[in-house]
Amino acid sequence: MNEVKRVAVVGFGSLGAMYAGCFGRAMGADGVFVVADGARTAVYRSEPTVFNGEPIAATYLTYEEAAEQARETPFDVVLYAVKYGALEEAMTQSAPLVGPDTAVISVLNGITSEEVLAERFGWDRVLLCVAQQMDSRKVGFTVTAGCVGVMALGVRDADDPIQQANLARVTAWLDAIEQPYICPEDIQHQLWGKLICNVGVNQACAVYDCCFDGIHEEGEARQAMIGAMNEVAAVGQACGINLTDADVAYWLDIIDHLNPAGLPSLRQDVLARRPTEVELFSGTINRLGAAHGVPTPVNERFYAAIKDIESRY
Repeated sequence: MNEVKRVAVVGFGSLGAMYAGCFGRAMGADGVFVVADGARTAVYRSEPTVFNGEPIAATYLTYEEAAEQARETPFDVVLYAVKYGALEEAMTQSAPLVGPDTAVISVLNGITSEEVLAERFGWDRVLLCVAQQMDSRKVGFTVTAGCVGVMALGVRDADDPIQQANLARVTAWLDAIEQPYICPEDIQHQLWGKLICNVGVNQACAVYDCCFDGIHEEGEARQAMIGAMNEVAAVGQACGINLTDADVAYWLDIIDHLNPAGLPSLRQDVLARRPTEVELFSGTINRLGAAHGVPTPVNERFYAAIKDIESRY
């Protein structure tokens, strides 16, 4: 496998734009390509998107333009940063970008996007990934992040040499561009750990109409958040993931160090009156809880409340 020189980013919300900005600073616009449909690409080209005070160094391509380029020079990495509801369409449109040696990375929330991507592209290409500890936010053409966090990366089958070679190629690239990452010993545990965080902080901030400071202080919002997080740990245990009170405490400490004025993605969606990813959070936990006989009353309440918010857009 050749070294990573060309990266495509599919999805240009706060997280996709943050990563495009980070990659572009190290690789330049001839190495980073933001790929979207024609209408979105025209908007992205109309005015530079700024990340932490600097225009993002990226080339904006339509899916058709990117596919034409891929026929000549394959993309080494395709990073998906769309909302989960848009993943199926994004996969279909971006499929020509994924060649035999392309690494596929998802920074979507939840624990299911890699399975979906692997059904299309195969586990030889798809890495398991958790994007964590970042506080990115996008408003118009401006993206800010006090912390870009780290990528936690791994493979589905640790004994598969092809998957391990794919991981090694990607981590060598991240080392070269000085992008923070870790390779946990148990990536599935890490995926579920991030779900503990997301289920708590995203939903509590949306339901209680607050920034991170609203769940930093003691009160109803914080207690509801912690209750939802504990339910994830219980459901995870029932699914064979070794989650404990220590995992809840670990993610609670990370939450407590987030920028008090920041907003999680689901809260940003509510403010923008967009469909949320509640199905990835309480939707997933409620379904798995019911299947394994684990009560999830806090997540059931969160699910109903967020669905009610969406119904009033």
